[in-house]
Amino acid sequence: ISAAIFLGIILIVIAGNNSSNNDSTNEQLTNDGTNEQSAKISENIEDISKDSILWNFRIETDEMTDSKNIWASIRSDNYINQDFPYEGNTYASITVRYMKKYGYDVLVIIDEGQIYGSEYSGNNYVTVRFDSTAAKKYYFNDAADGSSKTIFLKNAKDFIEKSKKAKDIKVDIPIYQSGRPIFSFHVDKPLEWPE
Repeated sequence: ISAAIFLGIILIVIAGNNSSNNDSTNEQLTNDGTNEQSAKISENIEDISKDSILWNFRIETDEMTDSKNIWASIRSDNYINQDFPYEGNTYASITVRYMKKYGYDVLVIIDEGQIYGSEYSGNNYVTVRFDSTAAKKYYFNDAADGSSKTIFLKNAKDFIEKSKKAKDIKVDIPIYQSGRPIFSFHVDKPLEWPE
């Protein structure tokens, strides 16, 4: 009987070793010698770490009122080159801003140069196209500080609502001595305003 027990123990040990060997041989190796499961995990990590193009948010607390000031900005994918003295690449950006004392604003800003347009001549507007919708004019006001690189769109509410649905925005901006170049903005997700 003791010989039968001894033989049974040996068979169990051998079966266990074969089972663990079978497990290790079932892992398929990729060309570089790593197992397939590790390769899939690495691939998933790379997908997660790829940068998405999104609206960039900045939130600050107003020290006097404890209200939140919120800015969301995107920068154009393309740029223009202007003549002297504004040489170099000129990008545009769009900023949606909320401040309790002012409400919501939409700012269009260029790196260099002068955005021009006058209410008198009726050319104080930008034309905007959201995704594949029809282009629309948005009239603007100049910046209160006299900056020629920044304008404030008049119908900010409509612009913001359309930005919440669009991944592609095109804006033509009247720039002194550069005509109305079109700046393109692409994001992977439309504007999501924090509550």
